[in-house]
Amino acid sequence: MDLRSQMLQEFDLETALTRSVLEITPDALMDYQADESLHSVRWNVSHLADIPSWADVILRKDVFDIAPPDGPPHTTPEMATVADTIAAFDANVQTAKEILAEFPIDSLEDEWSLLIGGQAVLTHSRYMIYRMYMISHVAHHRAHVLVYLRTNGIETPHLYG
Repeated sequence: MDLRSQMLQEFDLETALTRSVLEITPDALMDYQADESLHSVRWNVSHLADIPSWADVILRKDVFDIAPPDGPPHTTPEMATVADTIAAFDANVQTAKEILAEFPIDSLEDEWSLLIGGQAVLTHSRYMIYRMYMISHVAHHRAHVLVYLRTNGIETPHLYG
């Protein structure tokens, strides 16, 4: 199996797992925060819906400035309901899959940088950034939601067996 196929297969697995968590998240818990210093369920599920849209900047561009000096910072669009979240997630996943299917695979070795205010704060190969943000970062925030659900007595799926 070639690398593109492996990336698509892994993306499909992780997005299916994420969608299964979104599907069991009740609207009644959207504003739940385990502590005032932590993001709410709403922010976390909205972030999970937004992350697949990053395929564009990660796989088609060389940098992403989350707080550009000449423009507004990137913000997570917060969703009103779980249904809105799932709709945004599904649309972003579909677009990401299209990008994954056609981006130049040889660009995975290229250097990619995350900027804040025009200054690089993280630089790795595009492949490493893809893995960090499109796969690992999703698992990280999905775990937050799972803990919040369990804390509130909601039975959650065993995602990896």
